Amino acid sequence: MHRYIEVSHPIQPGMRTYPGLPEPKAEVLLDYDASREHYRDQAEFLSASLHLCGNTGTYVDSPRHRYRQGADLAQLPLESVAHVPVVRIDARACPHRGVGAGAFHGVGIAGKAVLVNTGWSRHWGADRYFDPHPFLTAAACGLLVNSGARLVGIDSLNIDDTADLSRPAHTLLLGAGIPVCEHLTNLDRLAPEGGFLHAVPIAWVGGASFPVRAYVVYPAA
Repeated sequence: MHRYIEVSHPIQPGMRTYPGLPEPKAEVLLDYDASREHYRDQAEFLSASLHLCGNTGTYVDSPRHRYRQGADLAQLPLESVAHVPVVRIDARACPHRGVGAGAFHGVGIAGKAVLVNTGWSRHWGADRYFDPHPFLTAAACGLLVNSGARLVGIDSLNIDDTADLSRPAHTLLLGAGIPVCEHLTNLDRLAPEGGFLHAVPIAWVGGASFPVRAYVVYPAA
């Protein structure tokens, strides 16, 4: 049997992901009791809609998020978001909020989903989550681009320092066509290497960012 580790947050109505962005809302279109009349008491169904911002929960940014002419969600290559070999970087002991290039030296990055474990996801659901958070420096992202990363993810509020309005991490990574996955969780449960990440958003034409149910699968021994 394969082993699966969930690395995304569940989406619930009213949850907060990022300050100022709308919270998801659910609407029941047809409930079980009402549907029974339609199906003459032979069956019942629930039909509902979920209204949410693309930047909700754990989500993937496509290059369109940063660049007007960048690839949208429907244009993301599946090999960049599905069954991508994983390397996990343990940055929990980093002495600075900015995780620098040194955290990635000596690590095989080419063709990998590089998932940065800062430990910040432990604050998910609390006000502390929106405090100054860990992020990747421009030097780190330059190294990831030059080393051929296929996807880069982090378990904090943003892969950039939100005080830096130039957003160097998004600029460098998305400019190189490397999808970004933010608000990951459970990265401490991953092995340093091995396993395959699946973080596939919907194929939204024109879409820039969208939630994913992200998980890492480890093949049976």
